[in-house]
Amino acid sequence: MIERLNSLAFAAAILFGVFGLVLTYIARDVDRWPRRLCIAILSTAVASAALEVLATPVYPVSPPFYRAIYLVDTLLAPLPSLLVFAYFLDCCGEDYRRSKVMRVLWALGAAMVAAGIAAQFSGEIDAAPEGTARFGFWLVLSLFLSLVISVVCFAALIRRRKKLTNVQRVMFCACFLTSPSIKIILVELYLMAGLVRRYQEQKEETVRQRTQVAVLQMRPHFIHNTLMSIYYLCARDPQKAQQVILDFSRYLQSNFTAIAREGTIPFSEELEHTRAYLAVEQARFQGQLFVEFDTPDTFFRIPALTLQPIVENAIKHGVDPDLEPLYVTVATEDTDMGVRITVEDTGPGYAPSDADAPHFALDNIRERLKTMCGGTLELEPREAGGTKVTLFVPRREHGRMSNPKL
Repeated sequence: MIERLNSLAFAAAILFGVFGLVLTYIARDVDRWPRRLCIAILSTAVASAALEVLATPVYPVSPPFYRAIYLVDTLLAPLPSLLVFAYFLDCCGEDYRRSKVMRVLWALGAAMVAAGIAAQFSGEIDAAPEGTARFGFWLVLSLFLSLVISVVCFAALIRRRKKLTNVQRVMFCACFLTSPSIKIILVELYLMAGLVRRYQEQKEETVRQRTQVAVLQMRPHFIHNTLMSIYYLCARDPQKAQQVILDFSRYLQSNFTAIAREGTIPFSEELEHTRAYLAVEQARFQGQLFVEFDTPDTFFRIPALTLQPIVENAIKHGVDPDLEPLYVTVATEDTDMGVRITVEDTGPGYAPSDADAPHFALDNIRERLKTMCGGTLELEPREAGGTKVTLFVPRREHGRMSNPKL
């Protein structure tokens, strides 16, 4: 009964390891050397587990085949630990191919294999279905060398512990002190966690690049129209032209500053950026654009270029000489769960599919909100006509800012 349960455990480890090999093979975004090491670790561990299954008395196999199984198992015995140690050095930023400790471990592994083979051929190990082992010199030496390998690996882990994360320390510590079947599970779990982490990093990098594209791909006609408005104001109202130039300069500076911002920014900065943009647009659309702010809550953080593109979309789709003047309202509300930001306009209505520039698409803003601060964005029509965009930023201690007035 115990043999059957042992076989089932090793069989499960084999299936788990094969799945890990497939996962490692298709994970093309993993660096080359760690990927090869993971494949080597899983392959040798799966082979060792398979040999353990075949070596149990559950399967009626001839004695010569048993002896061959034990021989191959002896040859593979030190490989999983040595390969895991090579992976450990790689995670520490060291070249395992030039490591003196790695060379010592290979020497100990070779001596362990030699002692195991000598134990088998000297009769200390009876490689048969119901065979037994007696503790002779070679068998004791083989077990002792296995223990020395584990001790050396563990000592190296203690010495280099500051180069590893807490998860890596636990994983490698367990790998150095457990059987090949456990190594399969640990290495695969760590690999899967690494792939998830790499995916998250790539997603954040994609969001950051999209933010930069949003800055660099400002609509040319907006810049052109603003400069033309300033040109005509210089002759008609020089003082107002100066103010528009100042507001436009602030708008451009905020856009270019966002290139270097990888995380979230204070909402007050995004609000100031939006005000600068609206000042320019109101100078262009005199008597056609009116804006109202109701933002008592500003002590929180959001991704850069979140509010301003939404307001710009409202103006783009709502200002028309043939229509009534456009009224835009920007409001914030602090709730128990987080902060709600609403942008309402009295225009003819807006659909996300109408956006002709990727950096103004609400889908882009929604993705950045979700990825960078767990926020949401909803779009709906207003009952009195127009569009209402609602952004929600959940309350997170790391994302909130202290109110200096409190």
